[in-house]
Amino acid sequence: MKNLGTFEGLGPLGKIASSDSAFVQFTTVFSTGLAILTVSAGIWFIIQIAGGAFRWLASGGEKDSLQKAQKHITNAIFGLFVVIFSYALISIVGKIFGFDILSPYKSLYGIPTGPIDPNGPGACPQGATWC
Repeated sequence: MKNLGTFEGLGPLGKIASSDSAFVQFTTVFSTGLAILTVSAGIWFIIQIAGGAFRWLASGGEKDSLQKAQKHITNAIFGLFVVIFSYALISIVGKIFGFDILSPYKSLYGIPTGPIDPNGPGACPQGATWC
């Protein structure tokens, strides 16, 4: 890629020396954001299950309160399945189209994921600045 100069910004992106590093930083922020959302969904699931369990215990045998607690727990489990299913669906769609959506930098620039032979094929693409 052609060097576009230096960009200066605020926050975690700070100074970006080239368009290559800008893309790397974007994908890093994207991956970090996705990881934070996934962990947050897991923590929210635990909170909702605990809340449903507390409602169940506090229902005191009242049929209406017990049904609300059961629905609360069911909705929490359904939400967890939605998160897991969406993550799996993104991965499957990426494999169908041959593009790793969850780590786009590897797909676009062909970063090898295993041991690198410095003289082997695909070790460092011609003209790449990240090697």
